Amino acid sequence: MKFKYISLLVVAMGMLIGGCKEKTEVFEDPYKGGRDPLGIVVNKEQIPVPAAGQAGTIVKIAATGLEKHKDSLKFMFNGEFAEVVNVTATGIEARVPNRASSGVTAFVVNQQIVFGPDFTVFGLVNRDPTFKVVLGTNGLINRAVPIAEGKFMLLGDFTDFDNKGAVKPIRRILRMFPDGTYDRGLLSATGSNGQLSSMATIGSQFYISGGFSGYAQRDGINNITKISNLGVIDTTAVTTYTLKQKNISTFNGGFDGFVDNVYAFNNKIIAAGNFRYYVSRRYNMPTRKLQDSVVIDSVDVRQLARLNTDGSLDRTWRFDPEAIGYGGYKGKSLPGATGSIQTLMHTDGKLLVWGTFSKFDDQAAGYIVRLNADGTRDQSFTANADYYINYVSFNATTNKYVAVGIFKSFNGKPTLSMVTLNYDGTVDESFKPKVFGGGFPTYVKQLDDGLSVVGGFFNTYDGVSRPGFLIVDKTGGLAEGYNTIGNLLGRILDVVETKSADNKRALLIVGSFSTFDNQPINNIVRVTME
Repeated sequence: MKFKYISLLVVAMGMLIGGCKEKTEVFEDPYKGGRDPLGIVVNKEQIPVPAAGQAGTIVKIAATGLEKHKDSLKFMFNGEFAEVVNVTATGIEARVPNRASSGVTAFVVNQQIVFGPDFTVFGLVNRDPTFKVVLGTNGLINRAVPIAEGKFMLLGDFTDFDNKGAVKPIRRILRMFPDGTYDRGLLSATGSNGQLSSMATIGSQFYISGGFSGYAQRDGINNITKISNLGVIDTTAVTTYTLKQKNISTFNGGFDGFVDNVYAFNNKIIAAGNFRYYVSRRYNMPTRKLQDSVVIDSVDVRQLARLNTDGSLDRTWRFDPEAIGYGGYKGKSLPGATGSIQTLMHTDGKLLVWGTFSKFDDQAAGYIVRLNADGTRDQSFTANADYYINYVSFNATTNKYVAVGIFKSFNGKPTLSMVTLNYDGTVDESFKPKVFGGGFPTYVKQLDDGLSVVGGFFNTYDGVSRPGFLIVDKTGGLAEGYNTIGNLLGRILDVVETKSADNKRALLIVGSFSTFDNQPINNIVRVTME
């Protein structure tokens, strides 16, 4: 039997081999008809001469195989075509164009591209060498909040900062010195168990918000709580039904959904987000078995609320005490928006609200409204868009708003994806935005001098390569000399005007990005502005 099986195996193998020889398929060359190689040879690791320069600088790059393409050869700096000054057997000389930015160079012949080395373009915006952050964070930073002594509180969804959280995680909140070094003096303990997005200050107390249920091992939190300026959660003792003592947050109030922003005004807290209910807790109630229980009370409160400093709901602001709310009980907030919202607050307590809604408080609204300090709609603000608004920035010095989004008109006037508004909501027609290519803007920060920093998911602006980051002037054009920074990979979430260590004008930029100016950087960077 053993020999029989071996014989059968040999026969089967022979048939298989024979079968393979009977038919050989010949396939067509998949590269047939393709373009011939250009024959251009360039070392991408070489250092151009000079290695960096401003617009107008003549740059030499070594390469071979260029002369036969001399009549059709083009050259680019990070996507911008340059003047070719000279072509030789050993290389090329090209002039840096006015709108060039830092990035990769490239040879172009009949739409075929050969990449060259990187080149740095000097401009009026540059990485700040006095900012000492090296690795950044391992998660997004939503907000950089200026506090006393030039320090910043960083809020987001990270657990590490410059490798300082390798042993003990830095959970979603940290304090940073002006030079970017980590301040270990913040006593946040285990920090937050969920993402943080905003902070308001009343006296020596910080009110932090986001999407979290615990802070420093204290639970019973609903997306907002109060901590001291040292980072310690403010607690108090309560007596339970069985007369036990329980330490809880002194801020007994919150919401069932993410709280995007909190503001301090007249010793009260304004909360804004896309929540549906205000919640608070009672700790002195029993179960059916007469054991300790926590009862959560809920009130219909949509998107906007005003709270007292102890967390209790202020029912005098945007609230109808006679309307039937949750559980059939009287009392609920005004309806709010029919879509998602974002907000900003003025120093006089007025609140700008924008987003994806076409109605607000059951009245027509073109994706943007302004509220008076008492929560009623400000009828003097007349702005309306034809579609979603992603972000709005207000600057008290210019007294104007800049809005970005995926709209095509404002107040019936064409304005693609970006607009400047006067304080009353009318369109500033001196601002004429150009076309965003390959996407749309998601963030804008208007600076005191009228320049605006714009971030988003786009590749070009006005036909110029500006991936993810640009600065426009008061007219909507690219600000001359301010757009030499290279590519940004990710998203900007906050920009703060500040100073460098050598007292230069600077911008602290945070968000969710892994590359800035073509260099790896995680979610935080500072640049100087000349």
